Amino acid sequence: MKKNRKIIIGVILEDISTDFSKELIKSIVNAIPAGKNVRLAVLPGKYDSIPSLHSYHDVYNSMFALGEQCGFDGLIIHLGGIGGDDAEYYERLLKNLGDIPKVYIGLDRSDIVTVNYDNEMGIREAVNYLVNVIGITRLCMLGGRKDNMDARLRRDIFVRCIEEYGLVFEDRFFVNTDMSSDCIADAERLLDMNPDAQAVFCVNDAAAKGLYTVMARRGIIPGKDLIVFAFDNTNMSGELIPSLSSIGAYGNTLGGKALDLVLDMINGVEVGSALVPTRLYGRDSLPYAMYDYNVIEMLNVESAFIYRMFDDCFYRYRTSQRGREEIDLRRLYYEMISRILYAVKYRFMGIETFEELCRMIDIFFASNAVKYTDAAKLIGSIGLLQQSLNDVQRSAEAGSMVNHLFLRMRDRSVIALANKLSDEKKRRFEETRLLQLFMADSMRFSSDPAQARTDLIKCLDRFCLKNAALYMFEEPFTYDPDSFTSFPMFLRLICVVRKGEVHIIPEVRQRCLLRDMFRKNDLPSDRGGYIAFPIFHRDIIYGLLLCEPGGDIYDRGECVALQIGRAMYLTEKS
Repeated sequence: MKKNRKIIIGVILEDISTDFSKELIKSIVNAIPAGKNVRLAVLPGKYDSIPSLHSYHDVYNSMFALGEQCGFDGLIIHLGGIGGDDAEYYERLLKNLGDIPKVYIGLDRSDIVTVNYDNEMGIREAVNYLVNVIGITRLCMLGGRKDNMDARLRRDIFVRCIEEYGLVFEDRFFVNTDMSSDCIADAERLLDMNPDAQAVFCVNDAAAKGLYTVMARRGIIPGKDLIVFAFDNTNMSGELIPSLSSIGAYGNTLGGKALDLVLDMINGVEVGSALVPTRLYGRDSLPYAMYDYNVIEMLNVESAFIYRMFDDCFYRYRTSQRGREEIDLRRLYYEMISRILYAVKYRFMGIETFEELCRMIDIFFASNAVKYTDAAKLIGSIGLLQQSLNDVQRSAEAGSMVNHLFLRMRDRSVIALANKLSDEKKRRFEETRLLQLFMADSMRFSSDPAQARTDLIKCLDRFCLKNAALYMFEEPFTYDPDSFTSFPMFLRLICVVRKGEVHIIPEVRQRCLLRDMFRKNDLPSDRGGYIAFPIFHRDIIYGLLLCEPGGDIYDRGECVALQIGRAMYLTEKS
């Protein structure tokens, strides 16, 4: 392999729009070693759970053919139950991937390299706390699909833990779901069969969201009337109201570990399957202290204690990718908290120190610290630390300054969170407005295919894409799922979007081999790679839209590609 050659890692996914998939992609991107010439090529598919959309999903899943045709250096694969109960479909889908180094996520097979959660660690921690500390005796579970390995394992472990603690688990305590937030009917059935339930374990955060919906209808408050906890610890867990306690990776992430293994395999290192440790992240739906505010550690201003506080509260920071110019928030947090602890220890804080700490707090929250935590967790952590220090505070003057600093921290965190929500609302409004303009413009595209393509390019800025690339096949082709139609050998890179600006590629540089599409130097960014969305209408495939991972492209990318495909189809039929 040439020294400067790009290493392309393909990521084959069941569905890009689930919170689990979003977190998985983010963790892989964040795990790319600094300075390494590694680029991701994410190929999302569709779990065929809606019969009326079967043909649509078939065409969408044509993306998996790129795993063979694009000559990837390695593959990370998470498909769950994409073939349903049809094992033949699964094997047929992957049979042509050959000897490419591959790491599978969420698959229970001993003949391949896999990365899975150590489901038992986190589940046992949660059940032990509920049964042995709180004294809960009636625990239920909202489970998952029978074709999903993690769903089966989590049920088995949950039942085993309960029985080991001397409790009986009856069939009525468990209901299967499709593992999405649409599991309303399943959650209704579970609560109807168990009106005396004290706690419910949800197979994932999405199922917990469905349970929350049912509980809200019935006036049941999570964490107060019924304890709820789930698995995966996605962003959703912190955004739900009240916030959801959830089991998640502790240490390395699934995506990070999978990337480590596949890069080792590419370099000729022999590797084996791995388990990622898990733990319970306590929030409002199951109050659980993940660390103690030990008075001795606080008064001794122990570095390990302060960093442990940061890592537990801002738990997304360690696995996030950051630029060299960005402030080291972990170190800044240490400087702030250590100076506050010294003031408590020595019963004195000078006005200069107070003013400097005010500036540090402002810088900390202005540097987007809130994106690495959850609102409830951050405010709760500040409150607990303040209360613990007030319990040992012996100086009224120093204590007043310390309390003012904590008040400033809460204020800045609330302001930062409010600004974040406001910005997201404005962005969504603008995206909707521009999409409407594109749909209106597309009705007026020229009937001439060449001119229609030019019209389309002029309107690409309507989609608010940051870094993207538009590839079109030289001729549209019809996909036949029964024969697993291959993609054409050649295609054209029509244009790229760099930092929101559309740049047309000169015709002489447009044509390239399909296998080189992710290696093109014309692509706008090497930050982490691209998610490839098929551009098609019905069974006619026109091209591919490559979008840089990040923001809400996981939710919007498919819609953007569909609108482009619809515009192309209408142009042909006009």
